[in-house]
Amino acid sequence: MLQTASVQNSFITASFLPQTTFLPPLPYPVYFVTKDPKWLDLIDCDELPPVASLYERCLKDHDIWSAQAYIDLKQRGLDVHLVADPVPGQICVIPYYHLYAKDLLFKSYVVACQHDSPHPKLCEQRIVINPSRVLDSTHHFLPHRPQPNLKPRNPDRGSTVQNLVFKGKAFNLCPPFRTPEFLADLRSLGIQLITNTEQLQSDRDTFAGWADYSQADVVLAVRNLTEFDASHKPALKLINAWFAGCPALLGPESAYQSLRKSDLDYIEVRTPEEAIAALKYLQNNPDVYQAMVENGCRRAQEFTPDRIALAWHTLLSGPIARGYENWLQQSPIQKHLGRPVQYLWRIAAHKLAHKQYLYQIHHGPRILESVY
Repeated sequence: MLQTASVQNSFITASFLPQTTFLPPLPYPVYFVTKDPKWLDLIDCDELPPVASLYERCLKDHDIWSAQAYIDLKQRGLDVHLVADPVPGQICVIPYYHLYAKDLLFKSYVVACQHDSPHPKLCEQRIVINPSRVLDSTHHFLPHRPQPNLKPRNPDRGSTVQNLVFKGKAFNLCPPFRTPEFLADLRSLGIQLITNTEQLQSDRDTFAGWADYSQADVVLAVRNLTEFDASHKPALKLINAWFAGCPALLGPESAYQSLRKSDLDYIEVRTPEEAIAALKYLQNNPDVYQAMVENGCRRAQEFTPDRIALAWHTLLSGPIARGYENWLQQSPIQKHLGRPVQYLWRIAAHKLAHKQYLYQIHHGPRILESVY
């Protein structure tokens, strides 16, 4: 069993090594826009510094969908650039919260990244991270790549179930899973709940906490979200668990459910009682624990950095490139009059979508409403 775990660990480690395989050229250059000053040293950079240290800065959604994507594609030989402002006349990929109306975005062909955010209107096409947000042909689902520099579970832990880990701030964990009663039930099984990013003091420490699964035995992620809010969340916690070599107990979120192919992918739980029952089952059935680890290793191969980089390439060289070509071929009247007029409407629609999002993430049916 430990030998099998070592093989899995080797696969996981290899998945994050710097890649040397180049992808075919893109039909057009692509400009990733970031407004975060911590990336100034990479703006219009010809040669990347060591990527491991760069990935440590990728903490926010806007980092993942600008600088991190740029780094992943740049090191695979593609004509991509990181810039502080949209480049007129070019394909510009911009995270939602870096879409600034004052940048006159109608002058660029904007592809907005709708991460965990409102529906973007100041764009031509959209990238979404949950397949349920694909609303029409201008929306494209792109899965998360796994956590950079991920440190997998120590294979010497075997099928031990002692450390139940929640990767995130404790307040995001559904309240019944934070009660003294639940913690006492865990202790009765010899299990402790660890929210190991809760007390971290620096960005570097936060990154290390998110990426370190070396002492994790089972991943927990249950959030009592509205159905609307859950439909915007990615499946990153599941993908990371697969790469880390940890079984996962997850809430009934659509992103997880869309990836599920078998009972070995993860265990869905809605209540603390269901979580306790699942943990007992894993403790009493080490063969099932190991089967979930091995299955996760296989599923992880669908989401390696290489596979996600290829998905980016397919998107940028396919529907994005075709849309850009059509945009370039618009008439002079459309370019000089139609686009600015349309932009005024888009600004109003963008503000309205933002307001609706802030309301709907807190109001409406909840995915655990029947339970709590």
